[in-house]
Amino acid sequence: MHIHLISPTHQLPNGSLHKTTRYWTSGITLPYLKALTPAPHTVSFTDELMADLDLAAVERTADVVGLTAMGPQIRRAYDLADHFRASGKRVVLGGTWVTLAAEESLRHADAVVAGEAEHIWPQVLADLEAGRSQGIYRAGHWHDLRDLPTFDYWTLPLLKRDAFRSSWLYRMYFFWPIFFSRGCPHPCEYCAIQTYYDRTYRTRPVDDVIADVRRIGALGARRLLLLDDNPIGRPEAAKELFRRLIPERVQWVSQTTINIARDPELLDLAARSGARVLSIGFESLSDESLSSVGKQFNRPSRFAEDVRKLRARGIQVIALVMVGLDGDTTETFAATLRWLEENKISFLKLFTPAPYPGTKFHADMAAAGRILTGDWGRYDYGSASVRPLHMTPEQMLDGFRTVYTGFYSVRSMLRRFLPPPRKNLLESLAMLVANGKVNRYLSRSPDAWGTIS
Repeated sequence: MHIHLISPTHQLPNGSLHKTTRYWTSGITLPYLKALTPAPHTVSFTDELMADLDLAAVERTADVVGLTAMGPQIRRAYDLADHFRASGKRVVLGGTWVTLAAEESLRHADAVVAGEAEHIWPQVLADLEAGRSQGIYRAGHWHDLRDLPTFDYWTLPLLKRDAFRSSWLYRMYFFWPIFFSRGCPHPCEYCAIQTYYDRTYRTRPVDDVIADVRRIGALGARRLLLLDDNPIGRPEAAKELFRRLIPERVQWVSQTTINIARDPELLDLAARSGARVLSIGFESLSDESLSSVGKQFNRPSRFAEDVRKLRARGIQVIALVMVGLDGDTTETFAATLRWLEENKISFLKLFTPAPYPGTKFHADMAAAGRILTGDWGRYDYGSASVRPLHMTPEQMLDGFRTVYTGFYSVRSMLRRFLPPPRKNLLESLAMLVANGKVNRYLSRSPDAWGTIS
């Protein structure tokens, strides 16, 4: 059989598809699934964020269409799944959202992969080839992350190969994706990841990760993205990885909890191993808000000290912040913006609460009658999908826009980037340029939806 894999984009409020001409990294799901596919099956794939999906070509050549999606992509995924099934194609859906809403997803597909694919993907294909399906396929145990298949990094769907070979600016811009761990041990109630993995956490053998680093290095790349949801979930394992990365002389970015700043040895090793930018889930400056979603361990009273430690090691901080949680009021927005500026946060990704299906947060909001829409396409972290406790949805969105536009104003940029830090000045300059681009984007698109990345 020939399988065509698709990572759909999402639809904007006006119904058009969100597209871009370049992106700073790439997912690995599509080429990884291709590597998992047993012979004699063949695989092609499309990432709709940058490439146009040729519906006619897929209908002409594919026997099976596979779609993976999360967040606001799911509405587009369902639409495409329905389209291809209507044209006689067998359709498989998978991914975080699909796993947490497997029964609903099966209404749009011949088969659903719930959870990890390694143990069940060959069986799914064998069943479809034989004209049958079990419906929902779920592995009986997690993969131990040993001996995973490798793939050709030049086939990353969002990589612009010619630009990487010819432009030093693009080589600075693009971060090559690798991963060390899966899952997260923390109980954050809004988080689909800890729900998907049942709060389990596993790491790959460090030798295997270093082998990936060296494969990428052989292509001339030194800038990496650790795709992990929390690479320090097991601190001693993370320390081993960072020690092994030091002689590789790479530069890397990732997302992590604020706990990285609270373990001096871990922070030292991260910095020495090449950490340049970390996305930190602060979520809120309010203890009440953090308690309402099970993230009490964050301890906002320590945030300022934590950020100073990260900046002292030359690590740029991207703040991930939610507004509209149960401890928030209309006064929260100004206080949040003031804190971000005073602590010289380099970049901001602001979110409104989105109740992912399957999470405790979704169950709690549904029980309280506070979910405002069942349109999954609006679960974009920039819309009002949950009714706030201490303000109206309109006030939440007004405050959301106020914080975003205030943070990316010229005044705020000057305040946050001057004087520049002493270490890794090039990264500071890159962040300043990124801030300027967001400023221009928001000027052109004042109603742009939430996560800017």
